Amino acid sequence: MTSVQRILAASQPGRARSSHLAAWGVVGLIAQVAFTAGWLIAETWQGSRYSVVTDTISDMQAATAPHAWFPIACFAVGGAGTFCFAVFGLRPALSAAGRVAAHAPWMLALAGLAIGNSFPLIPCDPPATGCTAHHQLFSAGGMTDAMVASTAFLVLAFTPGQLGKRLKIVPEWRRLARLMTAAQATCTLAYIALCITALADTAEGLAERALAISCVLWISALAIRLIYVSGRRGRRRVVRTSGLLPELEGG
Repeated sequence: MTSVQRILAASQPGRARSSHLAAWGVVGLIAQVAFTAGWLIAETWQGSRYSVVTDTISDMQAATAPHAWFPIACFAVGGAGTFCFAVFGLRPALSAAGRVAAHAPWMLALAGLAIGNSFPLIPCDPPATGCTAHHQLFSAGGMTDAMVASTAFLVLAFTPGQLGKRLKIVPEWRRLARLMTAAQATCTLAYIALCITALADTAEGLAERALAISCVLWISALAIRLIYVSGRRGRRRVVRTSGLLPELEGG
């Protein structure tokens, strides 16, 4: 094997890893789009029976809701995609931070997967005739959704702060640390608002949407940054390798 071939062979694993991480960044971004599309599009066919201010996103997944399969499928894709992005993309990309808040990517992964859970189905949605809050909540589907979604959103509300600790250590990610601080504050306030509106039985749907959008935005920012950082590393390796080739060939 010539010197040129040895350098090209040595550069391939690094370039492949960069491409691999960038691909998971794309998966993470698609996951956020799928999750958001799941409730934004489903709202268009709920009709006047449904209110985005008072009714929750989960109500569109109820057994009595029209075309419930669509948001269920979108949320499943969003949850699975977020999990894969966090575990296979974000976690290795931040490995240089060592043990500092090493649990943070797992917080995002597991909470994202839980948010995508829509089984078993909620038996009915409030606009449906005869569907009371008691009937909806005290069922396998209703209880699962209330406990899992509430816990998952709580974890997501505190995840940006933990991730920020890791981002500060890795130079290429440091600029996102401030964004994570802002996301921590925004998500925490949105979660408190969701709890208050749920207890008061007013504007719960609006508060839940504010929290969901806040989480989608900071997760999307991480995915975009992973794509950018991985792509830049790959380009650097190509430039460095191509710069050595003429020298070696001439020698």
